[in-house]
Amino acid sequence: MQVVNLFRRNWWAILYFNFKMLPFRQAVKFPFDFYGAIRFQSLRGKVELNGQVRRGQFQFGRFQYEIFHKEPTIITIDGLWKFNGSVMCMGIGSQIEIHENAIFEMGEDIVFGARARIFIRKNVVLQNHIRFSWEVQLFDSNFHFMRNIETGMIPYINKSVFIDDHCWIGNRTTINKGTRMPAYSILAGGSMTNKNYAKDGKTHLTLAGCPAKIVAEGYERIFETEEEELCNQLNEREYKENI
Repeated sequence: MQVVNLFRRNWWAILYFNFKMLPFRQAVKFPFDFYGAIRFQSLRGKVELNGQVRRGQFQFGRFQYEIFHKEPTIITIDGLWKFNGSVMCMGIGSQIEIHENAIFEMGEDIVFGARARIFIRKNVVLQNHIRFSWEVQLFDSNFHFMRNIETGMIPYINKSVFIDDHCWIGNRTTINKGTRMPAYSILAGGSMTNKNYAKDGKTHLTLAGCPAKIVAEGYERIFETEEEELCNQLNEREYKENI
């Protein structure tokens, strides 16, 4: 363990959250790890771990603290947070709010960059091996009702979000209610999604714009955690050949 990480750990948050939110047999393994300033606005909901439980597999506030330092991570859980995988990391200064009766379901190997904003009123499902860059916003709600002044109709404001395997979400993007992203998709920085991009059954889509549209097909991110040797070779190539 690095000494800097030892002192950055928020031991109070680690003890409080694990033993408050988990059964004793899971809590004693301390799967939730917290770094820096942590604020628990509400923990009236539930956390559910499905699968193997081990020390420090879910980390908050550690990632990218060198860039966005001394910003608190704020957590509100009034609904259900389901962890179906064994690895998750959320960057420093992030904020997550799971509303009462809402469900946030996560798969394996999910990483959020710093200053993520996640507000869930209905249902959000993240599959496996997904990367979110910094300052991403994820909403499954419009939050406020609107009335059509001619018909009197008041539309629903909540709609589920689903992001499939191996997606890469760029920085300062906004994922709105009703978004469905197919596997191996890439969302360009600064974009906004608001619809079902998976309805045609295609994968490997590159999306960009506000609202986002398909701008390319056939590309996928290479994940360092899955192809470490290849990534090392590519990094060497960058320095040697890209002159």
